[in-house]
Amino acid sequence: QILKDHAAVEAAFNAHMHRAVDHKKVKRKNREDVIHFTFSASGTGKKHERYWTAKEFARLDGATEGDRVVFPFLLDDDAKKRTEGRFLMDAIAGTEFKGVGDKAALQAVVEEKAKQLKKKVPEKQMEIFVVHQNIIRYMFMRLMQFDTTAWLNFGGGNCTMTQLRIKRTGDVSCDFFGDHGSMMPVSHYTFNKSPDV
Repeated sequence: QILKDHAAVEAAFNAHMHRAVDHKKVKRKNREDVIHFTFSASGTGKKHERYWTAKEFARLDGATEGDRVVFPFLLDDDAKKRTEGRFLMDAIAGTEFKGVGDKAALQAVVEEKAKQLKKKVPEKQMEIFVVHQNIIRYMFMRLMQFDTTAWLNFGGGNCTMTQLRIKRTGDVSCDFFGDHGSMMPVSHYTFNKSPDV
């Protein structure tokens, strides 16, 4: 019976929570706010694929050489460290840009792609669950990526509110947990036998 219950809880979690992948951050290529860039190293032709935001792309210094834009460095996969070299722009979001010889023109294309990405995803989505506090504690532990076996160590009485935010980048924030948002004293909540009374 325990295995059946565990399977049911896992299925409910994966169906209702948008963070089905259990890791600290969503991989860049799976994020909703990044654009796929393809570069080739001058001389070797080796391909370099990056997934950056429009702001991260704007940090690159591009110079015009003929009908191409040449970059003296690329940022790494996390857009933090520089990789020095000569890199040519090949494609932005799958569209080839070998004949565009102006960094400003490339930046305009990137800004337009970023606007399209923002339109694609709804600004805000809310889901409200009215469930037993045990389920709330378990979901909280899973989403915050804590050890789920420790859910019993969390308080939170009945008729309390917990608010979690899942951002477009995959980060999860807890705004409040087990909040007694009403004007009633905690002792008046039904079946509340927790030590905070």
